[in-house]
Order: sequence, then structure tokens, then C-alpha cells
Amino acid sequence: MKSKPRPKRLVIGAMTGTSLDGIDVAATEIDGTGLEMRAKLLRHVTADLEPLRDELHRAAQQEPMTAGQFARLALALGERYADAIADAADPGELIDLIAVHGQTIVHRPPVSWQLINPSPIAARFDCPVVYDLRQADIAAGGQGAPITPIADWIMFRDAERRRAIVNLGGFCNVTILPAARSGKPLEEVRGFDICACNLVLDAVARQTLGTPYDQGGGAAQSGTPHAEAVQDLCATFRRQRSEHRSLGTEDEASDWVAQHKIRLPPNDLAATAVVAVAECIGEAIAEHDVDQIIIAGGGAHNRALVEAIDRQCHTPARLSDALGVPIQAREALAMAVLGALCADGIPITLPQVTGCTDPAPVAGMWCLPHGLAWAPR
Repeated sequence: MKSKPRPKRLVIGAMTGTSLDGIDVAATEIDGTGLEMRAKLLRHVTADLEPLRDELHRAAQQEPMTAGQFARLALALGERYADAIADAADPGELIDLIAVHGQTIVHRPPVSWQLINPSPIAARFDCPVVYDLRQADIAAGGQGAPITPIADWIMFRDAERRRAIVNLGGFCNVTILPAARSGKPLEEVRGFDICACNLVLDAVARQTLGTPYDQGGGAAQSGTPHAEAVQDLCATFRRQRSEHRSLGTEDEASDWVAQHKIRLPPNDLAATAVVAVAECIGEAIAEHDVDQIIIAGGGAHNRALVEAIDRQCHTPARLSDALGVPIQAREALAMAVLGALCADGIPITLPQVTGCTDPAPVAGMWCLPHGLAWAPR
């Protein structure tokens, strides 16, 4: 008897990271259901966050805002997401599901807020929208982060090799994937935050170079790292990591930037921050026996950082592009995968990663334009 063909779904994933560098959208073909699904990137677009970036940055910096300002900002962000999603979707294409992360404006568990109003998205595309993916894990005693390890398992698992998936985002986080042939591979998946990454590098660029970020890592490549300042920043990162929690609000190392920008030339400060981030990434990965390192995230555009990580790690490293996942698209693609898992009733967090109860809860808030009549395929 022939088995029924596995269903294919068009799922859109959309993500804005803590570094506020834009909205990434991944139009994704999901083949199959549950943990056996496969994800294929169809299209990826990046949209600017202007004119919302400054206001989102102020909110993330915990500057006082009225309830009305928060409401207007959430609505405007939902509309901006909808515009970006429209750029990634073919006209007339039937979208099964949209998964949106929203903008993290505070993360200090048990308090965490990924700001967005999903209603404009559901209204424009007439399909279910899943959002607020961290709260169920936090309510179950977890940190709500890292949230992508199970998506990394679906996107990057390998039958024979243990892999470290390094995300160079606002914060650097790492997923450790066992070889898929392992007896109970999901129980062996690990994930953890390491340190501020783009948040500290971009702060250096804004405050000393007068640019939003160090384009390609050019300033860092031409600078000379200051050994004492490197160790000072590493000490901050190591202290944060020793607390065994997810990183967020007030973990941006802004005090370090303020202290050292006075005494170091801009290029040297950029080089110093890069070396410190790479050193801490190397230390963290060295604790795990991996065969390959896969690098993704916006920070992978910083050549100085990627080269510094390569020097610190004694394991072959490659960009996720080589595996069919563009470095800038990895998190948006992960959101699509997580959204499909939510629709399938599969928990998207792992107790050994976030610290939530075992079994982990099924996550996600839903915006259903057709009410409970909708059911996942």
C-alpha cells in the first residue's frame, strides 16, 4: 500500500533581532510535519526598520514611554512586518502560516516582551499568525531562550558530524547538535548564550566611528587590540556566562564601551571588542567536542570577527551559506520552522536548554482571522 504523500506548507518566518539591523523574512517550504519536517528556503528579503528604529531603541534602553506610545509602536511594527512579508510573498500565493518574533524590548526572565501587534499581518494575508513564542517556556520556569536549537536541529543536523551552530546576532548564542545517528539526539542537543556580539560592536561603531556598524569589519581589521581592555571585556562576558541564564536587557556591555572609548582610538577599540567576543566564543565551543562550526547571523558580515573566531577555534568553520541557509536568513528561517512546529503541537523549547519543565509546553499565541475553525494541515 502506498503511503500518503507528506504535506507541504508555505510558511513565512519574520524576525527582528536585538541589534535592530532590520526585518528578515524567509518564505519557506515546509515538507512534512513535526520533528521529521524539512525546511527549504524559497525567498529571503531584508527590510529597513526606519522610521521605527530610534523609538524601538529607546524602548529597549528602558526609556519611559506612555501606554499610547507603546501601542502605536506595536501597531506600526506590525504594519512594517506586513510590508516586508509582502515583499517576500508572490502575489496570489496561498500562505499557510506566518510566524513572527517581534522586537525584544526587555528580556530579564521572568519578564520578557517581544513587542508587536500581529493583527495587521493576519488581516493583510488572511492566514493564521503565531507570535509571542517565548512566554509559555518562561511560564513553565524556563528562560525563554535560546529559542532556536530545535529549529537548528531540523535545519542543520548531520548523520555523522557533531556541529556547533554559532549565531552572531545582537548576542552570540550557540547550538550544539549531536550526530543524527545518535540514539536519542534531541536529548543531546545543547544551546546557550555566550556574550554580547553585534550589540557591543555596533555600540563601538556608533559612539566612535559615527556609523551604525563597522562595515565588513574594516575598522577592526585596521586596528590593534589592546590586551588589557580585551581581558576586561572578557571578564564581563565570563561573569555573565557563569550565571547560566539567557542574556538580554543590561547585558550589552555598554559600561565597557563608555570606559574604553575615552582611552583607545576608534579602530583599536573596534579590534579589541572583536578579539574579546571571538575569545569567549572559542572558550565556550572548546568545552564541547564538535567536528564542525557553522557561522550565521548578521555579525558574519564582519570579516574581522569571523577571522578572529577562526583563529580562536581549532575546528573547521564555515558560513551557513554553504549549507543553503544564507547567514542573514538563518533566524527568519528558524522562525518559520518554529511556527510550523507550534501548528503541529510540538514543543519548540528543550528543558536542558532553557530550564523549563519536562515535558516542555507547546508555545505560541495565535491571531486567527477565521477563529477556531482554522486547523493546521
